[in-house]
Amino acid sequence: MNSMKLGIIGAGRMGCNHIRTCKELYPQVELAGFFDSNQQRAKDVAAKCYTTAFPTVNDLLKTVDAVIVAAPTPFHCQYGLLCAEKKKHLLMEKPICQTQEEARQLIQACKDNGVILQVGHIERFNPVIKALTSVLKNEQIISLDFRRLSPFDREFFDCDVIHDLMIHDLDIMNWIVDCKIDTIYAHGKCIFSEQHIDYGQALIRFANDILVSLTASRVTEDKMRMLTIHTKNSCIYVDFLNRMITIYRRTAFKLEMEYDIHYKQENIIEKVFIQTNDPLKEEISSFVHSVKNNQIPVADGFTALKALEIADIISKLIYTKR
Repeated sequence: MNSMKLGIIGAGRMGCNHIRTCKELYPQVELAGFFDSNQQRAKDVAAKCYTTAFPTVNDLLKTVDAVIVAAPTPFHCQYGLLCAEKKKHLLMEKPICQTQEEARQLIQACKDNGVILQVGHIERFNPVIKALTSVLKNEQIISLDFRRLSPFDREFFDCDVIHDLMIHDLDIMNWIVDCKIDTIYAHGKCIFSEQHIDYGQALIRFANDILVSLTASRVTEDKMRMLTIHTKNSCIYVDFLNRMITIYRRTAFKLEMEYDIHYKQENIIEKVFIQTNDPLKEEISSFVHSVKNNQIPVADGFTALKALEIADIISKLIYTKR
């Protein structure tokens, strides 16, 4: 398999991003086309992106090796199971499914049919994550503080802000801490919808005593994707959006000079050089590599399920307080 034939299910904003990126990845990826249940949108996107809109999902599946599902969350399991049944490798947008039961069903179906399942936790492919691996190597972590804030967008309204935005940080949290959770506290508000949480905060304590706070909002005009890490000897600021890492390290440097002048440096500021890349392009390339080499993806079904389980707990805690 030299060039992988890919198809896309769903042509909303995220689906269109996948279409554009797949075309840019040629010849590594050959985009066969896409399916969208909205016929007018399918027609418009096909004309705009110079690609093929298939009339049915089955028509699309007949022509491809693998599929990217970028449909609304309630349809993830339905389309995912169909892809697994047809033995088409699967890159599923996050969250993996609407419920944990659906997620487990999809994971099992992919396993039974020899299908590679990767989930679109795209921050795993942000270049700051690779840099952060080295930065945290010898650090003793005390706490993590995640803030993921966005303006309101009516198009992304098929799930609450916990499963829409915070789930990215829950995945990164699990990757950093990798320990059993002790307690979870959560609060939130429904602002633009009676059904979905638009602003949520959670505080998590792990069994190893690491504290994690998370804030997710889709009602904030200032877009932010930040992580602050407090360690025993440093404070690390991670900007996922602008791809920057700034480290403040404690020192004990003191210099006594002539004329009774004293100089003391209390900390050192380091800025980590981050190579730029396109995370979506890296995500799709990684998926193709996993399929070609029959390897477990960076963000597989079990990784995604773990993030979904915590997101469900946080959402339930907030909804029961309404």
